[in-house]
This record gives sequence, C-alpha cells and structure tokens, in this order.
Amino acid sequence: MKSLFGLFNQRRTLFLLLFYILLSFILMTLNDPFNIRGMRILVLQTMSVVKNIEDKFTYWNNLEQENSDLRRQLLEVSIENQRMQESMLENIRLRRLLKFKEEHKIDAVAANVIGFGQEQTIRSLVLDVGEKEGIAKNMVVVTEKGLVGKILDAEPEQSHAQILMDRNALVSVRLQKSRETGVIGWSGNLWLDLNYIPKDINVEVGELVLTSGLSQIYPEGIKVGLVGEVEENKYELFKKIKVKPAVEFNKLEEVFVLTSSDSLMGEGKIAQ
Repeated sequence: MKSLFGLFNQRRTLFLLLFYILLSFILMTLNDPFNIRGMRILVLQTMSVVKNIEDKFTYWNNLEQENSDLRRQLLEVSIENQRMQESMLENIRLRRLLKFKEEHKIDAVAANVIGFGQEQTIRSLVLDVGEKEGIAKNMVVVTEKGLVGKILDAEPEQSHAQILMDRNALVSVRLQKSRETGVIGWSGNLWLDLNYIPKDINVEVGELVLTSGLSQIYPEGIKVGLVGEVEENKYELFKKIKVKPAVEFNKLEEVFVLTSSDSLMGEGKIAQ
C-alpha cells in the first residue's frame, strides 16, 4: 500500500492536469446550461471521491509509518531491558563472589570466562587474567560453589584453565564422613567418577567429596561434589561411585584463581 500511495502521490499532478484538460474539452462542447450544471456536480463529486481516496492513502501510510516506529521503539526498549537484566544478574554474581572472598580471606584474583580452549585433547576455559595479574601455571581455579580446575598456562593478559570435566584431569579427594581417599576423574558424561574406594567402605548418596590435600596442586577442603550413585560388583575390589559436580561448568562466567593456598590448607573453607 505504501508503494501504491507513493506512485499515486508522484503522478498526482499529471493526473489532475489530464483530468482538467479533459473536463475543459467536455465543457467546450456543451452549450446546454443544464448539462453544464450537471457536469459541474459530477466534477465536484469526482473531486470529493478523489480527495477521500487520497486522505485514506495518507492515513494508512502514516499509520504504517507509526507502526514501524513503534515496533522499532519496542525493540530498543526490549534490548535495553535485557541489558539491564544482565547487568543486574552480573552485579549479584560479583557481590556474591566478593562476599565469598572477604569471608574466607583468600588470596585470589577474580576472572571472567571469555571463551573455551581450542585444544582438541583438553577441555579448558579462557580467562581474562594472566601474568600481569600474577597468574601462573597450576594455580587452582574455584568459585564460591567449589573446585573448577587449575591453570594450564598463562599469557600476559589471559590464561587457560583445565576443568575437572576433562579426561586428563585427576584430583585426589576425600569422602567427608569415612575420610577415605580416592581419585576423581571424568569419563565423558555429566558425572565425575570417584575411583579406588574399597567395597568395605560405607559410602552414602549425598555425601560430600572434598579435595584431600595430598596433591601438590590442590589444597585440602575444597568442595568437589556430592555422591550421586554407588554401585558394587562382587568381582571387583572397588565401588563404582558417581559424583555430581559442585560447579555447573556450562554456566561459568566468573571464577577465582587462587594465588596462594596457605589460607586454605587444612581449613576446608570453600563451599562446605
């Protein structure tokens, strides 16, 4: 309709000129006053119809433009609202992390997750902190919920962190109740596998799994996850234990890199 109105508007002068020429020619051929009066009435009615049509075209064109403007404004408001919501959620996350850092008095650098590592054989995250912030290889990465992994390498302005959900990541852990130690690994699903727990050890679903402190990298007491499933096979020496990770790895946006683990040794402070 908009294009039709545009065409009509562009050619309106030409149409009116042709119409007046035709009207003048008709009037010149008429001598009867009655016929002339009738023609005048017909002309006025025709002009009224044309004006009504033009007004309707103008109305619909303006209405279409107004609707287009309103849709654009609605889109802008929607985008701004989404940005405000994201900013609010980010503010909540950062306040929670800051509170966590202050309460536990840990020496750590806050980092944003800005991507995923491109290595084919290692699952890792790209962090926006690096050597300039004191980040170095094998530093531990955590959130307020628990263990994320460790730093693989550091560049001046960014670093790569290997996560627990990687086949190459092995962590010495301890069951909270039995104090039995084992090794956490990942076999490619949504769970972590707790290995080397003997069959005669009582393990309960929901039991907390913490770093043991026996590793040269991971300090003691960081939450790794909760026992989700326990299976036994009479032909095997160890239980099959699945652990639900404490950290939701697909939702990570901010983490801490521990620059010193002295304040965590033996304390069990993170996410118990």
